[in-house]
Amino acid sequence: MRIDGAQYSRQQVESLVGDLRQLVDVTPFAFTDGPPRGMRGLGVRVVGGMGFDVLLDRGMDIGYASVGGEPLAWRSPRGPVGPAFAEHTGSGWTRTFGGGLLTTCGMTSIGAASRDGEELGLHGRVSSLPAEDVSYRWEWVGDELDILVEGRVVETDLGGPTLERRRTIRARAGTPVLRIEDTVTNTGSVDAQHMYRYHANFGFPLIRPGDLIELSGSLAGWRADAPPTGEAWSRVVEPSPRASEEVLYVETNQPADSGKAAVRRPGAEHPHLTLEWSHETMPLLVVWKFPRARTNVLGLEPSTARDDGRPAARARGEVITLRPGDSRTYTLTITASKGHTE
Repeated sequence: MRIDGAQYSRQQVESLVGDLRQLVDVTPFAFTDGPPRGMRGLGVRVVGGMGFDVLLDRGMDIGYASVGGEPLAWRSPRGPVGPAFAEHTGSGWTRTFGGGLLTTCGMTSIGAASRDGEELGLHGRVSSLPAEDVSYRWEWVGDELDILVEGRVVETDLGGPTLERRRTIRARAGTPVLRIEDTVTNTGSVDAQHMYRYHANFGFPLIRPGDLIELSGSLAGWRADAPPTGEAWSRVVEPSPRASEEVLYVETNQPADSGKAAVRRPGAEHPHLTLEWSHETMPLLVVWKFPRARTNVLGLEPSTARDDGRPAARARGEVITLRPGDSRTYTLTITASKGHTE
């Protein structure tokens, strides 16, 4: 384990502390006021690593996150909202979208509201499903100390498809890295249509005007008033009161099984933010830029499909059919460098 530039073995660490919770701790909590009241969470604090809140009743999404006390995640004007207030029809998702480091979209649909034998709301239901069978534990990997949070959610329709997602969140002491692994399984008796997205949201001071967005892929399309020109799509711009949102689609072209995106400050040798994900299962990156004053968010969103709803995605071959017993695994790794605000 590396702390403040010094390397320590497991034996040394265990001799220096009376309880590993002195270095890596998990605190259960519940909100007591406003729209998130009653919602369960886990506050995870990691020495020399990334601290974050797991919102158990919002599908185990990640809310607040920080490195060295500096915030990483974007927070919407609404902030966190409990699942009891979630809106599942039309574009109601946006009214209870709290932001946070990670919001998950799916599992049976993502993108715009549509009708496909049923009414499908924007970005699906998974981020408002309360988790169950939640547990957390410490794990030594050689001389490295990890904390793991695990749990599952189930999306079902009586007599219809049933999808179960098991999530593992892993953080490591001494390293500002967060890794999410999800396995989605059709535990029902009929075929299930499946779509999935990691909606990762970043804001100031991690993301600043002038920062460069570096992508391991090629621009495949956009959803905006006008197509992006030159390098404008790859640069974070100054927020303005009338700015419109811009959505870009990037097809990853990694030869290996990992897609990658990074944000770098001009002149810096290394990125201060890096995302890596399972390219094989999420071949598309959605870049969401909304530089409106008092909004000002950058979304980097590995995805199975674009944003125009399930029928359009099916026509492009972007809807996955999970037969009974089939599973599909997704991974996402978020790395934020220490001293990113210096």
